[in-house]
Amino acid sequence: MFCLLCFWIYERIVGTYKAFAFSGVLIRHSMKPGKLYDFVQELKRRRVFRGIVVYGASTLVLFEAAQNLANVFGRESAPPWFLLLLGLGFIASLWFSWIYDITPGGIKKTEADSDKRVHIPKKETRLYQTSTFICVLIIIGLLTYKIIDGAKYKMIKALDKSIAVLPYHNAYSSFEDTEHYIFVGHQITCCLVKVKDYRVRPWKDCRTYHRGNKEYSEIGEELSVSLLVDWTPRIAGEEKHISVDLISADNSDLLWSENYKIRGTWSSEILRLSRKITKQINKELRTYPTPQERALIDEIPTTAQASLLASLGMAMTQDAVELVQTGKQEDGDQKSEYIDSISFDRAIKYFNEAIDEDPEFAEAYANRAKARLWGMRARVYDEGVLGDCEEDIRMAFTLKPNLPEAHIAMAFYHFYGRNDFQLALLSFENAIDLQPDNNEYLFYLAKIQSAMGNWEKVKPLIDKVYKSNTRNALYLSNMGITYLFMHDFSRALECQNRAILNKPYWYAPYINKIITLLSLGRIDDARFVADEAKNSTGRSPFRMRAELDLYEGKFADAMKNIELAGAEEFKALGESPGEAYLLKAKIYKHAGEAAKAEENFNRARDYYLASIDSNPAAYFSFIKLGLAHAGLGMYKQAIENGHQAQELMENKISSIHRPSVLYDMAQIYTLTGDYESANTAIDDLLNSYTPYTFEYIKLDPDMKQLLHEPG
Repeated sequence: MFCLLCFWIYERIVGTYKAFAFSGVLIRHSMKPGKLYDFVQELKRRRVFRGIVVYGASTLVLFEAAQNLANVFGRESAPPWFLLLLGLGFIASLWFSWIYDITPGGIKKTEADSDKRVHIPKKETRLYQTSTFICVLIIIGLLTYKIIDGAKYKMIKALDKSIAVLPYHNAYSSFEDTEHYIFVGHQITCCLVKVKDYRVRPWKDCRTYHRGNKEYSEIGEELSVSLLVDWTPRIAGEEKHISVDLISADNSDLLWSENYKIRGTWSSEILRLSRKITKQINKELRTYPTPQERALIDEIPTTAQASLLASLGMAMTQDAVELVQTGKQEDGDQKSEYIDSISFDRAIKYFNEAIDEDPEFAEAYANRAKARLWGMRARVYDEGVLGDCEEDIRMAFTLKPNLPEAHIAMAFYHFYGRNDFQLALLSFENAIDLQPDNNEYLFYLAKIQSAMGNWEKVKPLIDKVYKSNTRNALYLSNMGITYLFMHDFSRALECQNRAILNKPYWYAPYINKIITLLSLGRIDDARFVADEAKNSTGRSPFRMRAELDLYEGKFADAMKNIELAGAEEFKALGESPGEAYLLKAKIYKHAGEAAKAEENFNRARDYYLASIDSNPAAYFSFIKLGLAHAGLGMYKQAIENGHQAQELMENKISSIHRPSVLYDMAQIYTLTGDYESANTAIDDLLNSYTPYTFEYIKLDPDMKQLLHEPG
C-alpha cells in the first residue's frame, strides 16, 4: 500500500514513465529481507498499523452515515466528492501516523529509532490495544453487515417494482366496516402512486378483485405485479390495530411487516399511516423518492372525513357504472347495505358531503361531475345535469389548475355530454401529459381516436393498455372490438377471454367473442361460446343461435330460436326493435315464409319511419329503412335511403359506425341486383378498418349471390 501511495505521488510530479522506474527501485529495495523486516518494524513502532485500523473503522462508520444521509435526500449513494475526501483522509492519516504519535502527554513528533525511546506505561498500552481491538470488531461487524445487506440489496434491485394493494377479503361484514376498508386500500394506493419508480395497480382494479383462498403467487400473476401489500384490521374490545405486510408475489416471501395501533378514528389514522407505510415500503425496497415526491407523499389535500367521503363516492360511481354495464354486482354471495345502495345518486351524495366538509376540495368537484356524466351516459340522468357538470369542472380547475381528474371530467363532458370529439381529445391528451401511464386515460383516448378514424394513433395506445394486463372487463371487451377492427384476431379473442375470466356473469364479452369467431368463419366455435354464455350468465342466447342457424342454412331451427328470443335479449345487445324485425324478416324470407317475412319488413319500415320523424339526421335509421324497403321489393326507395344515410354519415365523426353502413349498403345493392355497386362497396369496406371480413360475408345468405358474380 505504501508503494502504491508513493507511485501515485511520484506519477503526479514527474510522470508515468519515471514513476514506474522509481516504483521498481522502491519495491526492489523494500523487498530485501532485512530491509522489509526493518520497514515493518518501523511501521509498528510508529503505530501506522493502528492508525490504519482506526481510520478504517472510522471511514466505514462515516461512509454508512453518508449513505443513509444521501438516501434521506433522495440519492442512492454518497456523492463522489465525499469518497474523494475519504481517500485523501487516508493519505493524511498515513502521513500523520508516520510523523506524529498520540501520547498521554499530547501529540508529539515520533523520534528516530536511534534516539532514546519513550517508555509507554502498561495502562496506555492496554488502552491502545483495547481501542485497536474494538476498531477491528467494528470493521468486521460493518463488513459482515455490508455483505449480508449487499446480497439483500441485489435481490431487491432484481424485483420488478410493480405493486398491488389487496382488498380486505371479508370487507362486507357491516356497512361501516366496508366504508373504512375501502378507504384503507384507497389511501395506501394513492400514496404509493406518488413514487414514480413504482408501477401501481389502480385501486379501482384491486378493490373489486376477489382473492378467495388463492396463493400470493397466483394473485400476483393475475394482477400482473411482483409485490403485494396485504393488510388486516384487528379489533379487540376498544383497541383497534392494522397489520400491513409487503410480500414478494414470486415466492410469497414476507419482505416487511408492521403492526399499527389506531388511536383515533379509522379515517384520520389511515390518512396519517398511509404516508408512514409508503415511507417504510420505500425504505425496504431501497427506493429513494425525490424531494418533490416526498412532498407529494406528505401532502394532505383535505380533511380525513372529506377524503373518506370522496373515496366512497368514487367507489360507488365505479360500482354503479359496472351495475349498468353488466347488469349485476359481484359481491361474493354476500349482501350488505353498501351493495344494496349502489346508485349514481348515492355516489353524488357522498361527493356533496365531501364538498360540504371541505369546499376547496378540487378532486371532489371533478369526480362529482364525472359521476353525473356517467349517469347521463347510463341514461339515468338527462342533459339537464350538464350545467351542474360544467360548474363543477370550472370550480375544480379554479382550485387546482393542473388536476388530471379535472381534465378527465372535461373530456367526458365533451365526449358524452356534447358529442364534441375534438375538444374531448384535447382534454384527454392534457390528462395523459400529467399521468402518462394511466390506463383509464389511455383507453378513452384510444376510443376517441378510433371514433375519429385516427387508427394509426389507436394501436400504440391500446397496446399499452393491453400490455398492462388490466383486469377491467369493460376495457377488455371494448379493446377486443378495437383489435377486431384492426384484424388482430388473436388479441381480440384474448381480450374477450380475459373479460370473461374477470366477469363471467357479464353477457357482452361472450357476444363479442362470437362476433370475432364469425369474422373468422368459425361457426362451431361460436356455438360453443353461445352455450358457455348460457351456462355462465343464465341467459339463453336464442337470438345469436338463430343467426348462427341462418348462416348454416338451418332455417327451421332459426325460426324456432328467433321466436324464443325476447325483447330483453335484443336490448342486452344494444339492438332496437327495428333491428329485431329485420332479423326475423331475413330468417323467414330464407325459410320460405314470405308472409311472415313481409309482415316483419313492414314493421321495421314503420319503426324507422317513425324514428326518422323524431330525428331526421339519424343516418342509422335511414340505412335500416333502406334494408326494409329492399326486403319489400321497393328498390328505388331502398337505394335512396342508403344514399341519404351515407350523406348524413359523412357529415359526422362516425368512423366506428361507417363499416356497418357500408355493409348494409352492399346488402341493399345485392338485394336490388346491382352487383357491380355491391362489389365496389365491399371493396371499400374491406380496405378500411372494419370488423367485417371476406369469411363473414360468405356466411350471409343475402350476399351469397355475389359469390357467383365477377369480382
